[in-house]
Amino acid sequence: KYKLNKPNFGLFHEKCFDLINSKNKSHITFIWSRIEGVLNSFNSLMMNEKINLNNLYQEVDQYIDILKQLAKKNDYLIILSWTLTQNERGKYLNDYIDDFGLTKNINQINTRIASQLKSESNIKFLNIDFWIKQDTTNFNPKLWYAAKVPFSQKTFQIAAEEFIKIIEMFGGKSKKLIVLDLDNTLWGGILGDLDWKKINIGGHNMLGEAFRDFQIKLKSLKNIGVQLAICSKNEEKNALNAIEKNPNMILKKNDFAAWRINWEDKAKNVDEIISELNLTNDSVVFIDDNVAERERVRGSLKGVIVPDWPEDPCKYVEKLQSLGFSNLQHFTYEDKNRTKFYQEEKKRKKNRKKFISYDKWLVSLKTKVHFEKANEKSKKRILQLINKTNQMNLSTRRISESELDKLIKDKDHHLFSCKVTDKFGDMGLVGVFSFRFLSNKIEVIDFILSCRAFGRSIEKSMLFKIIQIFKKKNFTKIIFKYLKTNKNKPCLDFLKDNLEIEKKNIFVYRKSTKFTQPKFLKLN
Repeated sequence: KYKLNKPNFGLFHEKCFDLINSKNKSHITFIWSRIEGVLNSFNSLMMNEKINLNNLYQEVDQYIDILKQLAKKNDYLIILSWTLTQNERGKYLNDYIDDFGLTKNINQINTRIASQLKSESNIKFLNIDFWIKQDTTNFNPKLWYAAKVPFSQKTFQIAAEEFIKIIEMFGGKSKKLIVLDLDNTLWGGILGDLDWKKINIGGHNMLGEAFRDFQIKLKSLKNIGVQLAICSKNEEKNALNAIEKNPNMILKKNDFAAWRINWEDKAKNVDEIISELNLTNDSVVFIDDNVAERERVRGSLKGVIVPDWPEDPCKYVEKLQSLGFSNLQHFTYEDKNRTKFYQEEKKRKKNRKKFISYDKWLVSLKTKVHFEKANEKSKKRILQLINKTNQMNLSTRRISESELDKLIKDKDHHLFSCKVTDKFGDMGLVGVFSFRFLSNKIEVIDFILSCRAFGRSIEKSMLFKIIQIFKKKNFTKIIFKYLKTNKNKPCLDFLKDNLEIEKKNIFVYRKSTKFTQPKFLKLN
């Protein structure tokens, strides 16, 4: 639940200064203002008066200074770009060319604001032209004259939906996987009837182009870390053959982290894919053109997002865009290589079948775990793990980038990252732990491991690293305070198996605690 705090009309600056001077800190503040309501000089431009442009940009810089002060009072500050009113044309043909053109100046002002706030880690600058383009209704000027409403009701509805997505994103809720049907979803037609040469994708027809553009958008999402999977009622060999051989296919086999192509129940198949990739239901979106299949998955797998899908393929890209996948905060090495990580994980699981002994399999992987203190290079990935990991997470706390910066600089707070490699490849940065020294003990604050690294004793190596630090100091115990959530039971199970229970949800390691170091892991 969020408490909303909005200013009265015409009191923008007063409300900003109230927030700046407040003793309280807000989680998220959205700044949505009209340029003519903030910059007096821009009002003069709108009346075609000759002004000193230096004065205009001084006002812009004053506005930027206010935003920087506001940022200190918020975990996140979202600035919405300025745009011209819907009936304003400025100097029309000359509006981009004339030094006093409205379009020229508003674009330069938005760019100036964005560039000067780029270094502020908790400030985001959002282009609201995306919202206005989605509004196909006609703006009624009576709304402005009667109640000073500058946009249509549809624009505000779109804005509210986007605000919710942004709030959820900063709260750690993110969509990590899209599970896709094939026939009439990724291409037109039924593969079993048409063969791979005749499915409708690309070419020179309207629907084929629409399917191709849908795949292009999916590929772009995959390239920033959203995973793709297939769940289709088809013959697997024929489907993979079509994906690889049809020259108009944008998505190829290597673009998919997993697939279930068979004649079994789709809800069962989707559930298996989620388990295979170690994800939770609420991080998964299922896309299928068939209403019955959507209802089956929606009714069987609680939490999986199953959007109503348009019948017209020309609307597929628009629908996909509306799901909020483009709201990713940071793009890391792990995002770029996530599909590769999952494909390597498949090789590990296949290799596992060659060993009767699980321990001998673990030894065969030749796993190396590398620890290092948090730094500028690892910061973005660490922030991802803190804000998005739910299962192996001691407290499931969420922090902003500016708060992470403070923790990294805090001499009393020790924050480490954990990278893993083995004979199958580089798993990337998968773990984070942090602690602080108290008078006679170590208190662990964060203990986080990506779901991709479960089942390999990586979490044990993290605990062992803390114990090594503990043994070098004259402390009596290490304390883990477990904060229960709906999803972090795996962390509780790990604590119970490896530590002593001091009292409810408080686990400790003492010098007398029995703990076995994972011998098959090479630590450095």
